[in-house]
Amino acid sequence: MARLQDALIIRGNTIKNRIVMEPMFTFTYLGDILGDSRTQEKSFYGKQHIDHYEERAKGGAGLIIIQATQCAGSASGTEQWTEYDKSILKTIAQKCHNYGAAVMMQLACGDTDINALTADEIHAMQREMITAAVTAYQLGFDGAEFHLAHGFTLCKFIDAKFNKRTDAFGGTAENRVRVLTGILPEIRANTGEKFMLGVRMGEFLPESRDGFEAAGIFEQAGIDLLNISFGMKMPVDPVPDGFICSPMAYSGCRIKQAVDSIPVIACGALRTEEEVRFLIGHDYADLAGIGTAFLADPAFAKAIMNNQPVNKCHGCERCQWFTDHAKCPARKGKS
Repeated sequence: MARLQDALIIRGNTIKNRIVMEPMFTFTYLGDILGDSRTQEKSFYGKQHIDHYEERAKGGAGLIIIQATQCAGSASGTEQWTEYDKSILKTIAQKCHNYGAAVMMQLACGDTDINALTADEIHAMQREMITAAVTAYQLGFDGAEFHLAHGFTLCKFIDAKFNKRTDAFGGTAENRVRVLTGILPEIRANTGEKFMLGVRMGEFLPESRDGFEAAGIFEQAGIDLLNISFGMKMPVDPVPDGFICSPMAYSGCRIKQAVDSIPVIACGALRTEEEVRFLIGHDYADLAGIGTAFLADPAFAKAIMNNQPVNKCHGCERCQWFTDHAKCPARKGKS
């Protein structure tokens, strides 16, 4: 059985331990003021983001997946892909590497009704996905994770109930995942041998069998890492007796059992050393995905690996950090 401190090799990359900082959007980070301060022009990414991810890398995370960056604009160098924004992203990757953390960029495609898209619009979106992944590689990231979860655009493609398309992107499971699998060869051809490609997805698409089937196809297509959260809606089914983690974390365990050898991240309200050691120590997952616990305590990974107390996430019903990071009750008075 694996221990938290055990390294994991993925596509030649050494993940130094089994703790992952999950992608979480920094809603109240406003970027940096550019040019004439009177115009109040701002970048999307800025110094706050650098400090945020560097602090968690310093705090012991083995793998950091930064917040969702929209693929739109990657080809034109606009939106979240301006030269300034790319310089910030490049610095984030460098800072994480300074502390021995691997770092991936999560890539997303907004929130669109996929059934209303033309084939040409889908192909244009795929071109942006390719450019975004290749740019992440060029900026020094160890990999890219495509966001096929949480009810957003790419999630809608792979959900058998939502996807009503009758063309090459609808119908069979192979067709529903084509929005990503169809572009993997071109991404591979334009990134290095060690560049990891991951998928964030859920088990219920809308049934377990749909999630298992999609996960298997992604594995066969060469995806390197599956990060299991939820699809169109949060899982609420009861977990087996003795399983001390959340239904979402149990989805990660189920997907791990459904694939052959691809590493799986399980996540979902993991806030204590007991929960994390339970998942990894019982081989329920290859990696433990930590969310708000890393917001409450940037050194969460280092603390639990050394059996030290953590600055514990309060588990607020409505996460105060996302509303205003300065108002998080676990982090009051801290950056």
